[in-house]
Amino acid sequence: MPKATRILPPSPYHNLSAGDLVDRLGALKAELGGLQAQEKALRDEMIRRGSSSLDGAVYSATITEAVRWTLDTAVVRAKMGTDWYDAHYRQSVVTTVAVKARPVVAQLAA
Repeated sequence: MPKATRILPPSPYHNLSAGDLVDRLGALKAELGGLQAQEKALRDEMIRRGSSSLDGAVYSATITEAVRWTLDTAVVRAKMGTDWYDAHYRQSVVTTVAVKARPVVAQLAA
């Protein structure tokens, strides 16, 4: 019996060249950087005001503090030994897409 073939719909970006994809992602990341700076400034101001709850016309915010536990892996490796450490840590594959302005474009923008 023939095996069914799964047909995937085309990506909304299928008609863009690789260069266009890079340029769009770079521009979006630059825009996000500015938005993240604004987000941090607004967040810091809310924390500075000292309230645990703030209400706007559309959104509300709560501010809480929590303890975050982190593990100093260098110390664990030193105390337990590399063999023990290697036997107990988990690995996973991570795909990273790094985008940066090309030197020519950066010079033109300056």
